[in-house]
Amino acid sequence: MRAVLVKTFFAIALILVLLSVLGFAFEQELELFAQWIADRLGFAGLCAILLVTDTVVTPFPPDVLLIVIAKSAFAQGWPFYVGFLGLVSAWAGMQGWAVGRWLGYRPLFRRLFGEFKCENADIVKKYGLWAVLAGAVTPMPFSVTCWSAGVLGLGFWPVLAGCLFRIPRFYLNYGIIVTGVSLFNGKV
Repeated sequence: MRAVLVKTFFAIALILVLLSVLGFAFEQELELFAQWIADRLGFAGLCAILLVTDTVVTPFPPDVLLIVIAKSAFAQGWPFYVGFLGLVSAWAGMQGWAVGRWLGYRPLFRRLFGEFKCENADIVKKYGLWAVLAGAVTPMPFSVTCWSAGVLGLGFWPVLAGCLFRIPRFYLNYGIIVTGVSLFNGKV
């Protein structure tokens, strides 16, 4: 757990530095792009993207949507939008868990991944909530964590408790994004 926390700290610091540099170098372009996305998709479109990307294993980080919120007209109502996106992400995690549970009972999947399940079942039962929590609040792939929790038979309530930590994570990352993008342009 200590290694995960250290990696998380460094990932957050790296994101802050990267966003600061990008915000300074491409502020106008970033605002135009974010507003274009917000105008074309609307908030419902952002929620749909997040629901798919946090349910299915994809390389799309949800923090991109927070940049759209920060740099578009949605910024005026950011507490609602960020919180609702966090809730959608938690819901997506629960869907990923349900998919994992469903796959865990399929004979082909059990044959393919039976050894993995046998080797990791004790770890998940012992640290299940903490594993989902780590996936919810760190840069680890959240959908992979939720699918794994489902396949390995972790219960509904521990997964839900871990998934709900996506909400404060979204608020924290939004704050980091706003601070990082604004750091060099005097709009903190």
